[in-house]
Amino acid sequence: MKDEEWSNFCHTIDQIYQSTKFIDDGHVADYIPQLKKANPNLYSISVYTLDGREYHIGDSEYNFCIQSCSKPISYLLALEEHGLEYVSNHIGKEPSGCKFNSFRFNDENKPFNPLINAGAIMACSLIKSKERDDLRFDHIMNTWKQIVGENNVEFDNTVYLSEKLTAYRNTALANIMMENGIFPEDTDIEKTLQLYFQACSIKMNTKALAKCAAMLCNGGIIDSKKVFSSEICKYILCIMYQSGMYDYSGRWGFDIGLPAKSGVSGAIFTVIPNFGGICTFSPRLDKNGNSVRGVRFFTELVKYYKMHMFDQFSSNMESKKISINNETIYDIGTNKSYKELETHLLKSGEDINKTDYDGRSLLHVLMDEKKYDSVFVLLKNNANYKLKDRWGNSLDNKQCIKIKIVLLYYFKYKMTLKSYFSRWK
Repeated sequence: MKDEEWSNFCHTIDQIYQSTKFIDDGHVADYIPQLKKANPNLYSISVYTLDGREYHIGDSEYNFCIQSCSKPISYLLALEEHGLEYVSNHIGKEPSGCKFNSFRFNDENKPFNPLINAGAIMACSLIKSKERDDLRFDHIMNTWKQIVGENNVEFDNTVYLSEKLTAYRNTALANIMMENGIFPEDTDIEKTLQLYFQACSIKMNTKALAKCAAMLCNGGIIDSKKVFSSEICKYILCIMYQSGMYDYSGRWGFDIGLPAKSGVSGAIFTVIPNFGGICTFSPRLDKNGNSVRGVRFFTELVKYYKMHMFDQFSSNMESKKISINNETIYDIGTNKSYKELETHLLKSGEDINKTDYDGRSLLHVLMDEKKYDSVFVLLKNNANYKLKDRWGNSLDNKQCIKIKIVLLYYFKYKMTLKSYFSRWK
């Protein structure tokens, strides 16, 4: 997204925020005593893009318990540890058509999906089940810190205790699943429920959850770190698209058309393909348990921008709706061929040496990924291999010598790419 488009986009966010912040429909969640104390007037919106741009408005520094917004990461941790086939023996992948805390299960007596309570409890039973209780929770917390930053994750012990003391229905769900023989062997349901309540009681703000959405949008990579594989990110995005918004999921998929997850504390974090993530927070909930202002915000936003996943099939779009599906040099360099990268550079005129918030250029990233064909394209187009990231790292001396030799051979003898590659081995 170019600077002018970004400025217009932020202006639109601001306009929608102003037009929705006085909506007073809905009520805060009251089935967990501590959540009932939430200030109903809190409201914030955060945007985090794949190229590191951020925009925040409202109470974006306010930390809240993420509740069900923890469920996608719990499922990803289970998938990362055991793989899809094993996890699918315990958790389904279908919309439930029921309330998030329903006692209904699929034809195999499994939870319908990992985004309802039964499925999330089951996912927690699969996370480091042989480890001590403290290490299991540390694993979840450390993963969140890896995604959103060490200082952006907290834990609310008061909400945890409040939820634990009133968890009659979730305890019943766990006991039914134990009776059905769906839990892994030797599961301790009391410890599993404890881990589930702890995950729901993690605290962060909209800035952090928007960054988490951007990580999912970027195939599991954030801050140049690979947190999850792109394959398992695809799995959870599919489930978020069809089941992430409680009983409103079908309507959300039809009207908004984006993978999202809501929580009863008032958050909705949404993945925007090829763009990044947006998170809203407002504690007033509708009858489905979703934030009233949050749903209204996204309903208005997709009137202005072609964000719906199936907008590409519509040829009758009003002119005021501009696409934000603009690929950056990072997108092309990391996901496409060196030829496409070279074509993009010729057409876009994009700064080849621009860096992200960690001071890393595309050259740093491609060297780490050993995409030497694309590295060659960058160097041929005057990429600065001496750039240092925020930790003071640049390409090492050995790499620099290789680069200089290869460039010398290329420009002197016009070597073919095939012979060029052989010199890197």
